[in-house]
Amino acid sequence: MKNLLIKNRNTSYLQYISIFLISLMLFGCFSVKPSTTKSGKNYFETFYVGEAGTQYFITPIYFNNVALNEGILFDITFRHKNEIKDTATVNFSITSSSIYKTIDSIKISNKDFEIKNDKLVLLFNEKNKTGFTSRYTTKISLKQIKEIFDNGKWEIIVYSQNKSINFIPEIKTVKRINTIRDRVFILM
Repeated sequence: MKNLLIKNRNTSYLQYISIFLISLMLFGCFSVKPSTTKSGKNYFETFYVGEAGTQYFITPIYFNNVALNEGILFDITFRHKNEIKDTATVNFSITSSSIYKTIDSIKISNKDFEIKNDKLVLLFNEKNKTGFTSRYTTKISLKQIKEIFDNGKWEIIVYSQNKSINFIPEIKTVKRINTIRDRVFILM
């Protein structure tokens, strides 16, 4: 009888240990995600992508047009390893009381440099409580992106239906651009 109780107790310990190990493996597998680094007050994220080097994601940067009560948020994604030879994907969203079904071109400039692009692709338009959000994407040379970051006082001009809409940075946006320059683009 005593041997039977000892045998049952040993079996229950093995069951507890087995359950613990299985749950540890399951929870460990579900929590695996690519290694990222959030840096610069969450202004950008970096991902190691092996032979391709590092992928950078510049989180959305905000500009506004106070007179029209419109705003533009744009983010940038690119890869870099040792030399600048690629393009960056630039996505931007315009929040407005009117819908932007087509955009002819966009210009990003500062006193030293400007980027013009007319190869814009509409991703979507959506209605929200305050108006509309229009989301676009384009490709821009990484060399041009690096050069525009040399000066944080940008102006963005959107050309749509024979109109030009100017967006300017807030003071915190200029500081954000300069921080990204000092933490990301200085490495190139």
